[in-house]
Amino acid sequence: MKLNRWFVVGILVFLVLMFIVELQLPKNFTWNPTFRHVDKQPFGCYLFDSLLNSTMPKGYTVTDSSLYQLAKDSLQPRGILVVADEMNLIPAEVNAIFSMANNGSHVMLVAHRVGDFMCDTLGIASVGYGKTFDLQNYAKSYERLDTIHWESERLGYKPRTYAVFGPICTRRFRFVDDSAKKHRSEPIDCQAYHNGYYVSSTFRQGKGYITLCTVPLLFTNYGVVDQDNVGFSLRLLSEMKNLPVVRTEAYCPQAETEEETPLRYFLSQPPLRWAIYTAMVGALLFLIFASRRRQRIIPIEKAPENHSLEFIHLVGTLYYHSRERRSLVVRKWTYFAEELRRELHVDVTDASDDDLTLPALARQTGMEEKTLRDLILRLRWLVDEDGSEISRKQMKQYIDQMNWIIKNI
Repeated sequence: MKLNRWFVVGILVFLVLMFIVELQLPKNFTWNPTFRHVDKQPFGCYLFDSLLNSTMPKGYTVTDSSLYQLAKDSLQPRGILVVADEMNLIPAEVNAIFSMANNGSHVMLVAHRVGDFMCDTLGIASVGYGKTFDLQNYAKSYERLDTIHWESERLGYKPRTYAVFGPICTRRFRFVDDSAKKHRSEPIDCQAYHNGYYVSSTFRQGKGYITLCTVPLLFTNYGVVDQDNVGFSLRLLSEMKNLPVVRTEAYCPQAETEEETPLRYFLSQPPLRWAIYTAMVGALLFLIFASRRRQRIIPIEKAPENHSLEFIHLVGTLYYHSRERRSLVVRKWTYFAEELRRELHVDVTDASDDDLTLPALARQTGMEEKTLRDLILRLRWLVDEDGSEISRKQMKQYIDQMNWIIKNI
């Protein structure tokens, strides 16, 4: 009996050590672009969809329907998003895109290529060297980054540049000569370009819009966690903020290999497979014989209490005792400035535009311009001044004023 006990203890210790070693091993990432909603790899869309689901004001959903099916499903204006590696759109699908746009929808095609028929219809020519790449080895071999230039100011954004690896921008496009154009719509905004060619442009079509973008890898998990470049996709998607957005996976690449898991490995080995089968049969027999025991009365469980107020009280107490009132105001200022930029397209953090932004903000909120200007200047000074602390009364006054402005925009 003593021998059996030490044998069991040794097996448990071995399993714990193997579990710890497994946790310490580096994670292997798959750099194949799938753009799938359930894929948590760098070029899947699990994090990307989670971000849009919480940020798009009118809602965000993912479907497997094709563009033709989406055009037949509803005539209500929607934002249609397609993120794929390559799309070879046929005439019926192109007609579906124009039909949805004519009814007021905004169709955004994000892919390296959309097919010759779509290019001819829009009057553009694709430029580039292909779609395949090895980003992992490229990042190790090359230190120089390419640059995507955002030049559009139509939605209130300022021009800026995004540094990306070369394989991100394998395709671009240009507009053909007027004599050869076949498209039924005119570009109203060319948002971004790379090496002299465009990577994003929006066309007016009927009551809606069609947007073409050739950098789909920035619309993935990789693009979300890249803090320097996440703004590119969010800027482009803000054009559909007033519509419910539907992203279709009908044009995503099919998964080539199944994900390797410990269970699949166990089932591939005959001894381990029979060990699992034996354990399952034993568990089933145990359940059959144990079910014959007399049933006990199941006690009524109390509903779980809501401890949200206690949590908020705890966080407030921590700030109160640490006396970091200035840090609290600075964090509130960050959210305040982002809310104004998203709702009114004004940047209160940029002092060079005060003569334009502050009068517009004063008219929108009904606050006197002088009072608003004094408040913004005091908050900027508080953010830029390191080490200075404020009183509880000042903290409350600043936060109340920012809340009042947000409430009245």
